[in-house]
Amino acid sequence: MMKEEKLSSVVVRHCCVVNVVAMTIARRCGADLDLVNAASLLHDIGRSRTHGVLHVAESATIVRDRHLPEDLCLCIERHIASGFTAEEARELGLPDGDYMPITLEDKVVSFADNLVHDRSIKTTAQAAERMRNKGFDLSAARMLLIGKELAAMCGEDVDQLLEKANVRELALERCDKLA
Repeated sequence: MMKEEKLSSVVVRHCCVVNVVAMTIARRCGADLDLVNAASLLHDIGRSRTHGVLHVAESATIVRDRHLPEDLCLCIERHIASGFTAEEARELGLPDGDYMPITLEDKVVSFADNLVHDRSIKTTAQAAERMRNKGFDLSAARMLLIGKELAAMCGEDVDQLLEKANVRELALERCDKLA
């Protein structure tokens, strides 16, 4: 699908790194691995059409147009910036809807995406600070809450989990060749 949509190699690499992070978290906290795998790989497929905030709606449209499962479409739709309420989405020009992560899989994919900037994996604190610097204070607060929830489910702080699993090195090994 990424090739068919002519997704840039930079975005493909980003999705690959998000996938490595998301799958590490998903395995530890008991999430649906097939759903997390597919959603983390396809979450930014709409960037083949736009790089603005609307990429999330485009991504969901692409997967819906291919008649993929609705839980996958929703997980992709809910990955943006730890979520936006319907009112926040309207203010940003997104199509009507609630973009808040609800399921465990939504939260894993959203959280992993927030930790990954291009190909680098940030700590939770660094990712939250980056959001605050963009003016997304509510999203940063939501991300920190999701991080605490995931840590409780994983039995370990997510930053420590990723460090112990050598996720940064693993992601570089698997994904650098894509760009």
